[in-house]
Amino acid sequence: MNPSKFLLTALFVVLAAGCSKTESGKTPVARLDNKTLALEEIRAHIDTSYEPSPAQIQQYIQRWFTEESLYREAVERGLDRSDEMNQKVEDVRRQLTINALLDKEVYSQQLSIFSSQDIRQYYDAHIKEFDLMHDIALVSYVLFKNRDAATEFRNLVLKGTPWSSAVIQQESSILMRVDSSYQTQATFMPAELWRVATKVAIRELSFPINTDNGYYILVVWKFVKQGQTAEVQMVEQEIRGRLTVERRRKLFDQLIQNLRAKHAIEVFVNSTSDSGKPKIEE
Repeated sequence: MNPSKFLLTALFVVLAAGCSKTESGKTPVARLDNKTLALEEIRAHIDTSYEPSPAQIQQYIQRWFTEESLYREAVERGLDRSDEMNQKVEDVRRQLTINALLDKEVYSQQLSIFSSQDIRQYYDAHIKEFDLMHDIALVSYVLFKNRDAATEFRNLVLKGTPWSSAVIQQESSILMRVDSSYQTQATFMPAELWRVATKVAIRELSFPINTDNGYYILVVWKFVKQGQTAEVQMVEQEIRGRLTVERRRKLFDQLIQNLRAKHAIEVFVNSTSDSGKPKIEE
């Protein structure tokens, strides 16, 4: 029997039995010399929310055999003890340790929580930075499977029923709904919706828009032209991102300042010499 097929068959037996456990409670699926690979280790390393398939497990085992064989050969040759390797390991360890500190002191903080006042203050202070690069529309729309259902919804709103109430009344026939969403030509799909949005009057209901997906009814609440200043709601997420970066930068600067204050710091390089090389103080 082909070795790989034999291994896969044996794997099926182990998985099916579910009782071949080591003393540590783990399920062995492969062994190279005196080292055992457990099913639980594979589950921990395979990025999936589902139980790994026999094919995935088999691929992992073969990769493990290869990596383990290469590692052992490298160790036998002493490559793991070279000065170059030790320096690389130390560099990686140093960076990982620094990252752990920054994650704890800077990046793990709840920095993205801002009040509406915070958003407004930043917007007012940087309002010249928020001129629109493209036309943008604040729209609501609903999608129906057929024209009759779309027309019925439109007539309901035209008779005085508020948009939100009409959506509730016709909910059973609505395939999709989007309420008060900012859209540009690049984001508004299908393309027919943007063409209608640029032509209808503000708060005027569109006629049923025929698309490959079905029939849309669209209403434009606001339309702001390119070059005009965006309203604060249009750029709120961008402002939150900017404020988050600012907070993290301040935390980082404060952390560095506090840490430097704990140590005796000396600098032996004083600007540069005439030759352009660092000048060492004597």
